[in-house]
Amino acid sequence: MKPEISVIIPLYNKEKIIQQCVDSILTQSFQNFELIIVNDGSTDNSSKIIEEILDSRIRIINQENGGPSKARNTGIKNANADWLYFIDADDMATPGCLQHFYELIQLNPQIEMFCGEVLMANNKRQKIAKTYSDGIVNNPFKIFVQNKLFQCSGSSIYSKSLCMNHLYDERLRRFEDLDCLFRRYHTAKLYLTHFVVAIINVNYASASSARKLIEEDFIGHLKFKGKSFWERMALYKLYLEERNRYSKEIDKLYPLLRKRYDYLLFYKLAKL
Repeated sequence: MKPEISVIIPLYNKEKIIQQCVDSILTQSFQNFELIIVNDGSTDNSSKIIEEILDSRIRIINQENGGPSKARNTGIKNANADWLYFIDADDMATPGCLQHFYELIQLNPQIEMFCGEVLMANNKRQKIAKTYSDGIVNNPFKIFVQNKLFQCSGSSIYSKSLCMNHLYDERLRRFEDLDCLFRRYHTAKLYLTHFVVAIINVNYASASSARKLIEEDFIGHLKFKGKSFWERMALYKLYLEERNRYSKEIDKLYPLLRKRYDYLLFYKLAKL
C-alpha cells in the first residue's frame, strides 16, 4: 500500500539523539507512512544505531556528505508519498502530529503546505512563535517580519509536487530552509494550525554558527530587486540579524543597505 506521508530525516553525526527522533515517528498514532533516513556520510555511530532498528517502514539511504540541502533533496526524490514531513535528527515530533496534519490535508485539498506550532526543548518547553490562529495566511512574509511565524524543519508538511518544484539549494548549509520557504511562498498558500507538532532541540542546533564561507549561507545570496515590499522587509530582517556575523563580507555584498534608513524605519514600525 502506498504511504500517505513520507517522513524525511537528514542524518549527520547525531548518535546521541537520533533514536529519540526516530521513536517519536514510529510511535505516531497515524501509521500509514514511510520513514526515509538519509545518512549524509555520518562518521559516528549514527548509521549503526538506525540499522539496528527493525521496522519495515524505515528506508535508509546512505550517501557521501553533501550537507543538509542535498540530504533533504535526496529524500524528496526518493519519497513515495504525495506529502512530505521533514524533521531534523535532533528534534522530535509530538504525539498526534502526523494524524493532525493528515486530517488538515483532507479538509483543505487546495493547500500545499501546513505549519504547526513548535516548542523549544528546555526546562520550560517554551513556544518559539506566538499562538497561531487556524487558517490560511494572506502574507507569510509580513508575519515573518513581525515575528509571528516560525517555520522550520519539524513544523511543516508539504505536497511532494511543491517540494519538487522548489528543491533546496545545495550550495547552502545555513538558512537553506529559509531560502526554500521564501521561494515556496510565491507559488503556494500556507495554512497555520495551533497544534504543537514538534519539539526543537536547540542544544544540538547548528544553524546558529556562521559558515567560514558566506556563500554557504543564505545571507550571502539576498536579492531585493523585483521583490514585493514585505519580501524585501523579510530579507532586510535577516540582514539585520546576521550582518555582525559576516561584517566585512556583508558590507561588500550589500554596500547600500547600511544607509537604507527607510528600510530600518519600516522594519521597526512593522514590529510594533
